[in-house]
Amino acid sequence: MAEKSIVQLIKSFDLYQLKPVVFIYGSEELLKKQLIDRLKKISEVHIFWGDETTYSQLREVFFSSSLFSEGNVAVLIEFEHFVGKLSKEELTDFSSFLKNIKLPDRVFFISRKEKLPSKEPYKTIKSIADIVVSNRLTPKAFLISVKKKIESAGKKIDDETLRYLVSMLGNDLWTAKQEVEKLLLYVGEREEITLKDVTQVITPKVLQSVFVFLDKFFQKSPDVVKIYRELTDTTHHPFEIQSLLLNHINKLLLFKTMMQKGKTEEAAFSQIGVNHPAMKGTIKKHSSYVKQEELIDMIKKLYNVEKMQKIDFLDIKESFEQFLIKQVTSG
Repeated sequence: MAEKSIVQLIKSFDLYQLKPVVFIYGSEELLKKQLIDRLKKISEVHIFWGDETTYSQLREVFFSSSLFSEGNVAVLIEFEHFVGKLSKEELTDFSSFLKNIKLPDRVFFISRKEKLPSKEPYKTIKSIADIVVSNRLTPKAFLISVKKKIESAGKKIDDETLRYLVSMLGNDLWTAKQEVEKLLLYVGEREEITLKDVTQVITPKVLQSVFVFLDKFFQKSPDVVKIYRELTDTTHHPFEIQSLLLNHINKLLLFKTMMQKGKTEEAAFSQIGVNHPAMKGTIKKHSSYVKQEELIDMIKKLYNVEKMQKIDFLDIKESFEQFLIKQVTSG
């Protein structure tokens, strides 16, 4: 399966050199948007979102005539959400449907996946489609990209300030575009961007949310350590993450205790001060991962870690990281 680079495809975009089915995947969202924008300039495009679109709605596009261009062109964003809603029968029919899309009709699928699964419909897609990968730039290429954007605006930035700026952007072109544009507006007529400008204006990119951190912790995933490092390397102090986890564990313990006493879910949520539907779902999910005695043990260990941090002056970041490692590697 030969893959195309999205960067090269954008630079020399030629719709007529592409197959009827084009599958674009990877973690760099800005490049995907730029490719779609190129497509929209030369063709009438039907845009669909995977979480809102049914199989029949997508098929309808290719059973009608295009009014303004040769062939029908559809773009389906968040492909994995779309596939996740298909029934077993629809999934089988979908693979056949893809094989029967012929030029001049075209469909572009946009996915956040960083690796293509081997199951259907990905197996069929690999065999019939142009596969385009939208990877993050290398750190060096990302730095050069940010520098070019600044210089193209007629501004100067020294190497040390540039490196600091880039370190806050998480190697994310979408974040870089928004933050650098904000920085340029702040600088105004001044020619040089200073370190003070960067610290005053730039909002650091948090690579993983604290909610993903909590999910990984209760799933005992080794990834929790990597996410913790990313969080503390950007905007979050180790104590902030530690306190968040302790507070969450306490809520889980109270929730499980009240449920065991025969309280309704709503009464339990009201007691622990959780009102948002998404947070209720998180509490229920995490509650299913752990037993009551495990939560009590976690609380005791966390209090002990905090005591050693404050009395024995243990390194805060390292000591909490050691706690995380022991928790995810314990039986």
